[in-house]
Amino acid sequence: MQSSSAAVLHCITVLLTTTMITKILVINPNSSQSMTRALGPILADLLHRDLLLRYHTGPVEAPPSVNDWSTSVTSAAYTFGSLHLQLGSARAEGEEESIDAYLVACFSDHPLVGMLREHTTKPVLGIFEASIMHALALGQPFGIVTTGSYWEVALTEGVKRIFGSADLGGAFVGVESTGMTALELHKEDPIVVADRIAAAASRLVAKGARSIIMGCAGMSGMEEAVRAGCKGENIRVVDAVRSGVTTLESVVRANR
Repeated sequence: MQSSSAAVLHCITVLLTTTMITKILVINPNSSQSMTRALGPILADLLHRDLLLRYHTGPVEAPPSVNDWSTSVTSAAYTFGSLHLQLGSARAEGEEESIDAYLVACFSDHPLVGMLREHTTKPVLGIFEASIMHALALGQPFGIVTTGSYWEVALTEGVKRIFGSADLGGAFVGVESTGMTALELHKEDPIVVADRIAAAASRLVAKGARSIIMGCAGMSGMEEAVRAGCKGENIRVVDAVRSGVTTLESVVRANR
């Protein structure tokens, strides 16, 4: 009788302690290790015993910052090369199961997303798509604060390509830029960076935005700068990298 009870207790213990951990690979497709390292503390509070984040930075041949179409394509090509070797090795050794989903942490309609989807059956998402879905779910007009002026047109075109409309039925009020590159966000005087972000956010609020997406992985953690530009308005701030992680985790869990 005691042995039977002990066996039942053991089974219950195993069931309670056995968890299905979701492993997400967060990919920074540029070569700046500092940008990748900056993501860890920002995402730390999302971690729990069933979620593991791993990180991958583009190789040294990749551009240090993605600032336009040319650097988007170059970063995708070099980073895909480094990931393709990893994916191929994993498949050959039966280890691809170790990663459940892939997050491309570059705020753009980045070609790496589609390239990875061609080579894995696991979910692949870009932070651009994830944050827009997040903003739409909030049900308020939203805009995007981004880096250089190139992205004002490029991101608007990206919204149209992915979601089928340039203004999403009036929900999307547009893009405002800081005039800085992603790399400069971490290298310039923090006061100057915060002022530029605040000014861009202020212009979006003037256009009617009630939610603002931080449109660069390098902006993660700079929510207070966005709020400073909102001048007391009740504005929701969306961190694109955090949106990507939480969305992918939900997708993986829902499909188990």
